[in-house]
Order: sequence, then structure tokens, then C-alpha cells
Amino acid sequence: ADIRELRAGLKGFAPAMTGLSERRWCNALSLLRRAIASAGISLIPVRSREPFASEWTAIFRPPLAKHACIALSRFARYCSERGITLADVDDRVFQAFGRDIEADSLVMHPHTVHQRAAVVWNQLATLLPGWSGRSVSVPDYRRTYILPWAAFPASLLADVEAYHHHLAGPDLLEERDFQPLKPASLQTSLYRLRAYLAALVHRGRDPQTLQQLGDVVPVAVVTDGLRFFRDRDPDGWTSRAYDIACMITPMARHWVKVEPDHLKSLQGLCRRLKPRRQGMTQKNRERLRQFDDPATVAAFVSLAPRLVAEVTKAARVTKRLPTRAEALIVQTAVAHELLLMVPIRLKNLAHLDLDRHLIRTGTPTQLSIPDGEVKNGMGMEAILPAETAGLLDLYIERYRPLLTPEPSAWLFPGIGNRGKSLERLRGQISRQVKRSCGIAINPHLYRHIAAKLFLDANPGAYGVVRLLLCHRSLGTTTGSYCGTETAAAVRHFDEHILSLRGNATRRKTDGRR
Repeated sequence: ADIRELRAGLKGFAPAMTGLSERRWCNALSLLRRAIASAGISLIPVRSREPFASEWTAIFRPPLAKHACIALSRFARYCSERGITLADVDDRVFQAFGRDIEADSLVMHPHTVHQRAAVVWNQLATLLPGWSGRSVSVPDYRRTYILPWAAFPASLLADVEAYHHHLAGPDLLEERDFQPLKPASLQTSLYRLRAYLAALVHRGRDPQTLQQLGDVVPVAVVTDGLRFFRDRDPDGWTSRAYDIACMITPMARHWVKVEPDHLKSLQGLCRRLKPRRQGMTQKNRERLRQFDDPATVAAFVSLAPRLVAEVTKAARVTKRLPTRAEALIVQTAVAHELLLMVPIRLKNLAHLDLDRHLIRTGTPTQLSIPDGEVKNGMGMEAILPAETAGLLDLYIERYRPLLTPEPSAWLFPGIGNRGKSLERLRGQISRQVKRSCGIAINPHLYRHIAAKLFLDANPGAYGVVRLLLCHRSLGTTTGSYCGTETAAAVRHFDEHILSLRGNATRRKTDGRR
């Protein structure tokens, strides 16, 4: 009955994975807590009918919003049960709360509960008149090794900025021997360089000795820096090390301009680190195995109409207007439907504009994303099915106005006059699919799912998948998905052999040789 072990086992679980209703699963968790209590282990209760202490009750009032009350409620109950007053709350109390909720609670995300409670506590100074409570430190549970740029010398930062300005190639009239990088590729290169510099520091190098990029490209220095990733992740370090080595090699060649022997050694390092298998990662291949089950596929492809039917039925039965929570469910259904029918990247989905990307002036409705807004420069033109277009119209006319207080052209509006952030939209989709279908996916996996479902029905049809996913070359498609439809190909072959066997049996029955 170790709480941490139980939480780790339950963390990735959803009732839909085993066909349980959420209510039945809540009953199971309740019985589990009672069993733990009967074993003599004290748990912090998830819910309790006992009221807060009077001074704690006083802060749960307007203008404190509902989400803030929820975030602070568990901490308030913790303090009330232990006789801790508002004046007693400090960093020491919050640290004890974080330790206890992790060790003695079945809360699935104790670190998040701890952080949100601290954030709301600090906000009370601006929300409640006359508040005299002390601010606390917000805990940081990130396991990051990357250092801020300020940790490195100014001369190195200037060299890094000049190099990436060179990679961007802003002057089209200037002759270059390479293709200028796009903004997304520049950000990736900058992130990998920063990770490599941090690895050198963690390996014992003084950051002040790294005065320019020429100081970080010697073979001995590069090898030592890559060992940091080997020690940090012994199983999957080669992929990260290969990406960083491939970032360092052209920098050494074109910017630092190293000697030929030096460059040859770096290129040999890249060849040794190159993964044998290209394309889709092993993690994504394992996630795609969920879709070998026909019941999972059926639940996944029918999710959007099911969600909308549940929401509209609830509003019709109660005879009321839809709520914001229901509008978010319909928004998730629309996002899922678009990713399913037109498997675009998450960034393009989040940035869909009603005026620029959706052509709804006639029938049928069209989705158009220009080349310059797509990662690989291959734009998307698609005609939406009538069912998808109807769902989109329902969302825009009835539910979307509940999610934006002011006029906005974003299909998925966020805070202010901006689109919804990628993190929020990603979490919204993943949570709903897990809750309703019992499968763990992320929005980018929709592209792999689309390829798998089509190739399972049409083994070897890589040309269609290339056009569907807007790949620049057929090699990209085959490199990513060749082999994913092997089981389907074997099934088609077995059906062919069985049909031949049936024909042979019929001929024998007819008396023909």
C-alpha cells in the first residue's frame, strides 16, 4: 500500500480503457482509499464535508473566481485540519503541504496542486482588500539542465546571434552556398546549441572560457559534451546526440571554418551516431498499436458526433442555453474532427483564421492554408465533408460566441485577441480522447493515425499518403510509414491464399483435375 507506487500505476489510466463508467471508477477509488485507511495509513482526503475554519471560509468569496477557489481549497482544508491560521502561512507551511500531498494523497498530479495553490495564494494580495498574508515561493518541479543565456559571456552571445542571422539569410540578393533556414528551424538550431553549451558546463567547463563558437567545436570538446547526454539518458541518448552533432558540424564548416581533418572527424562522429532506423519514433509506433483494435478505431472516428450529441441532448433535456463548459467540449470535437479529416499540424490548427483559411461563402466548405504558413512549405487545400462542415457551422454559430467575449477571427479563440495556445489546445484534445476513448495520444499522432488507417486498408499506397500529409517527397512518406502496414499486407496475402484454397476445393468437388 505504498502511495507513490499506487499513484504511478493509476496516473496514466482512464475508465474508458476498460469500459468502466466514470461513476463506477470513482466508487472503486473510494473503496481503495477505505482499504488504505483500514491498513492504518493516513491519507489526506480528496473531499470532506467538514467546513473550513471561519477565517479560511471568509476568503472564499467574490472577487475570488471559481477556478481560484478550487485551486486553493485543498490547501485551505489542509491548514484548517491542522489549526494553521492565515497569519501562520509561509514557505515552510507550503513546503510541508507539498511533501504531505505527495506522500499521503492519491491526487494524480500533486506537484500541479502544490504549484497552483501557491500561485493563487500570492494573488490574494491583489484580489482581497486589506489582505495581509505573506507571499510564498512558487515551487518549481522542472527537471531542466539548460542554462539561461546570461550564464555565458557576452562575446559568445554576440557570435551566436551573428551566426543565426547568417543562417536566416535575410538578404535574398546575397549569394550563399546553403538554403536559408526558416524561423522554426532557426529556433530548433538555437535550442540545440543552448542545450549543448549547458552540457559542456555540466561536464565541468567554466562558461567564461567559452568566448566564441570556435571554442566549442574542437573534437575533444564535442565528444565530452555529448557524453553528458549519454550519462543523462543511457537508453535514448544517441538520437539527441546525433541532432546536436549535426548542428555542430555545419557550424564548424561554414562559420568557424575548421581544417579539413577537423571537419572529417566531426562528420565521422555524425555517421557513428546516426540512428539505424529513420522516420517514426518507437514511442509513436507503440502508440499506434492501440489502433489495431477495431473497437478503438470505431470509438475514435465517431468521437466528434458523439460529443456533440451528448451536449445537445443535455441542453435539450434541461431546456436551457449551452454553457461555456459545453462550448469547450464542442470546440474539442471540432478540433478532433478537423485533425481526423484533414491531418494538419497542431500549429496550423491552432492558428486557423475564419477570414483567411476557411472559405464558407458557398458549398462545399473549403480549408486553405498557404505555403508560407506550413512547416515544409507545402500548403494545404481541402474540401471538407458535409458532416464536418455542418459540425463546424454549428460550433461557429452557437458555441464559439461563448468562448470569446469580443469579436475575433480565430476559429479557436484564446485569451485576449489571440488564438488558443498550442499547450492548451494540445491538452484539451488529449484529455478528451483519453476520457472518451481510453487511448493515450497527442495531436501530432493524428497524422500517423491517418497514414496507418489508410495503409491498413491499402497496403503500399504511399503516394496517396504523401499527398494527404503534404510531404515534399515520397521518400519522407516511405521512411516514416514503411513497415507500419506489414500486418495488413500479410492479412491481404492470407485472404488471397485462402481464396485460392477455396477455389481449389471447389474444383476438386466438381470432379475436375
